[in-house]
Amino acid sequence: MWKIGHVCLSLLAALVATATAAEWGTDYEAALAQAKQQGKPVLADFTGSDWCYYCIRLRKEVLDEPVFAAWAAEHFVLLEVDVPQHRRIDDKLLAQNQMLCTKYRIDGYPTVLVIDDKGRPLGGLFGYVGKPATVRSILEPGLQAHQLLLRAAQQQGEEKLKAMLAAWKLIPEELHELNVPLQQELASIDLQDLSGLKAAAAAENALQQCQAAADAAPTDAAALAIVDAALSQAVPANKRRLLELRYRLLIRMAETTDDVLAAAEVAYASIDADLRLTPREKESRKRQLRGVYANPQTTLNRVRMLYRKRPVR
Repeated sequence: MWKIGHVCLSLLAALVATATAAEWGTDYEAALAQAKQQGKPVLADFTGSDWCYYCIRLRKEVLDEPVFAAWAAEHFVLLEVDVPQHRRIDDKLLAQNQMLCTKYRIDGYPTVLVIDDKGRPLGGLFGYVGKPATVRSILEPGLQAHQLLLRAAQQQGEEKLKAMLAAWKLIPEELHELNVPLQQELASIDLQDLSGLKAAAAAENALQQCQAAADAAPTDAAALAIVDAALSQAVPANKRRLLELRYRLLIRMAETTDDVLAAAEVAYASIDADLRLTPREKESRKRQLRGVYANPQTTLNRVRMLYRKRPVR
């Protein structure tokens, strides 16, 4: 009996060691290359490892939990995207992580994204959830979407359309705006508009033109003028995202707490313009934001940290 127990304990120890051996890389391009080679998506943890309380809890209670860690290592290439406030990291790595936060429009931490080898976000966890099984259930649709898109890439005609439609339905609505090429490809082969994406694709084209012009602007102030001009003639479907773009420019340009509060008002307006939300959901989100901006100096310091500005005390 002792020998059986000893063997069981040894096997358990080996399982735990294997589970906790999952390593999180930091090189985005290397992660995409590995994902392509292995036929897996990337699991990207956007975190503030030394200042974000819920990021730290998520890592300890979920991502590093042995059973979850073993599952994640089996199904994903693991990538940490860290923007620490106090701990110094390599300037090149920091620049990459800031670029990724902008690319994937990370406005809150923690955020965990399922990303395919083309860089497309297919699923994710937005905020803190403390139960590994629940987090797994939230991320699994992203895995399914990844498999469907791999299948679609090998098919033609109706079968390709069916696989892509099924994948699109699994992608959270929060990520639709980050999947413009996929949306447009689907709209182009969906001749009967089964997905209802043709009007959305047209609105998206207008939005992308504005985004491209803003990105090419020589200064944030010039980009803001472009966004404001687009807002003056925006269709309802685009208003929320243009306001979100306006908010990101204002918060990046913020130099004082008054600037932060002005940006917050734009954030509230973007919630009002969100056609997906009920009045009750809008009020709930505004209430959460009021908590975030209760101390505008803290927000300003974090903005300065993110863009490597000198904190104001």
